[in-house]
Amino acid sequence: MAPLLRIVPVLCILGLSACNQATQTNIQQEKVSLEFFTPKDETETIFEELINEFEAQNPEVEINQVIVPNGMNVLKTRIARGDTPDLFVTYPIEQDYVIRAKNGYLLDLSDEKFIRNIEPSIQDRYLVNGRMFGIALTQNAVGVLYNKNHFKELNLTVPETWDSFIETMEKLKAAGKTPMLMPNSEADQTSIFNLNLVANQFDNNYWEQGEITIKDSREWKDISKKILTVLSYVQPNSFSDDFFEANQKFAQEEGTMYIMGTWALPEIEKINPDLNYGIFPFPATNQADDNIVLGGVDIGLAISSDTPYPEEAKKFLEFLTQAVNAQRLSDYEGSISTVRGVENKREEVSKLFEKIKEGKSKNWPNHYWRGGTASESDFRKYSLQFFYDKNVSEYLGNLDKMFQQYNSHP
Repeated sequence: MAPLLRIVPVLCILGLSACNQATQTNIQQEKVSLEFFTPKDETETIFEELINEFEAQNPEVEINQVIVPNGMNVLKTRIARGDTPDLFVTYPIEQDYVIRAKNGYLLDLSDEKFIRNIEPSIQDRYLVNGRMFGIALTQNAVGVLYNKNHFKELNLTVPETWDSFIETMEKLKAAGKTPMLMPNSEADQTSIFNLNLVANQFDNNYWEQGEITIKDSREWKDISKKILTVLSYVQPNSFSDDFFEANQKFAQEEGTMYIMGTWALPEIEKINPDLNYGIFPFPATNQADDNIVLGGVDIGLAISSDTPYPEEAKKFLEFLTQAVNAQRLSDYEGSISTVRGVENKREEVSKLFEKIKEGKSKNWPNHYWRGGTASESDFRKYSLQFFYDKNVSEYLGNLDKMFQQYNSHP
């Protein structure tokens, strides 16, 4: 009997080991994997940090951040072919978001408690037929980045009007400086500059007209002339420089000013952490008090209605809307957090924040255009062509045809 008794414990141990292995296998099999699709490579680092922390708190969930060039067009294609990511960046008001919300592609988030963590004045932009299908995490803002050392060297003050802006560039040019940097090798970057002029010229109701006439418009001609004026002060090889090369040149003090959004700050500071710079509101007109700051939701997220893991996806959004995590995102990117309780700690962007707090900001005009990302792409394509050939009549004619085309299809 003794040998039999010795065998029984061994069998029990083997059985327990098998059970433990089976349990571990089940846990691994049950781990949820979510795709987080974003076009924003400038926030890759901070999101990886946040994702790692979320996964540590939720070991049953895995978040895979996917970043691709021309992301919003890629997203549109993927949704059209039924390959929608679980979580993805989406912007309120613009046609792509509205169509997806109305056609049931997005999960309804209206009743989620974490919505209450977000400032209603911003979050309400996601309303479609009284329901919300996305959340706003941050707002971006566009301004003129400037080298404080260059300004001090030439005893320059921050320009608040269009005329003083041009005078400042003229003085910089006379002193042998490169007054303005632009990433003109990329069509996507053109609208960051010229939509400042458009937003200051037209209110949001302008885009709701049944017919928009551009080619004979005095306002659009004035905008075009201002574009050409600024282009006369940019670096000689601007059409060879992309976003990253322009960031590098500004960081290395090869140019004095750079019209760009707050999303570029982490990249610039990574290149030169000691750069002495600031940002002032773009002075689009000669009425200083009337000049507005261009910006809108920068990081807004939605969940696919087809995701097999809606609860886990919502749990990640809840995590991101916690004030402590939203503060880290804002500190890193320099963007304006939409989450309550988050403070702006960046002195560089204080002039933009002052304008925004005064209510002198305006959402991106392209968010109101029919055609969504398609019309935005066309606008940028025609803008880059204009930057290069400087033909005002051809540019306005192209825009006229573009808006007629998209406005003819409600």
